[in-house]
Amino acid sequence: MLQRLSELPHGVQALDALGVVTGHDYDEVFTPLVDQVTGTGTRLRLLYRCGPEFRRLTAGALWADARLGLRYLPILDGCAVVTDKGWIRGSTRGIGSWMPCPVRVFPDEETERALDWLGSLPARSGTTPRAIVRAYIGGVTAGIGGFAATAIRIRRPSDRKDARRCPPGP
Repeated sequence: MLQRLSELPHGVQALDALGVVTGHDYDEVFTPLVDQVTGTGTRLRLLYRCGPEFRRLTAGALWADARLGLRYLPILDGCAVVTDKGWIRGSTRGIGSWMPCPVRVFPDEETERALDWLGSLPARSGTTPRAIVRAYIGGVTAGIGGFAATAIRIRRPSDRKDARRCPPGP
C-alpha cells in the first residue's frame, strides 16, 4: 500500500510505503500527486518512506514507477528516501547517482531531518531532455541491477542460520 503523508513543510510531498506496494498503488496515489504538482506548475520535493511495515515492491510497481518517472523527473527538485532496509538504501544510492537532482537516503529515525533537508533545497529551473534521458536509462538500469543483485545474492553456508546442518565444502 502507498499513502500520502500530510502536515509537511511547504513544497514537500511525502509517500509512505506499507506492506506490499503494487502498480495499482502507484496509479491511485503517486500518479495523482504528480498530476497535482504538474497542474499547479510547482516543483516536486519528494520524501519516500519505506518503514518497518514495508515488505516489497511488486514488478507492477517497479514498472509503474519507470513509466511515471518520465513525468516526474522534469519537475523533481530532490528526493529523500527514509528507510533502514539495506536493499532499498543500496538501490536508492545506485539510482540516485543518475538522477538530475539531489537524492539522499536517511535512516527511519531521521524523517524530520529528511524533511528539513528537502525544505532547504534551492529551487531548480528545470531539467534538460538529455538529463532526463540519462536519468531514466541509468536509473532504470541501476534499479534493475540493484534489485537483481539482492534477489540472487548467494550466501556462504556460514552466513545462514541453518549452517550447522550444511555439510562442509570440499
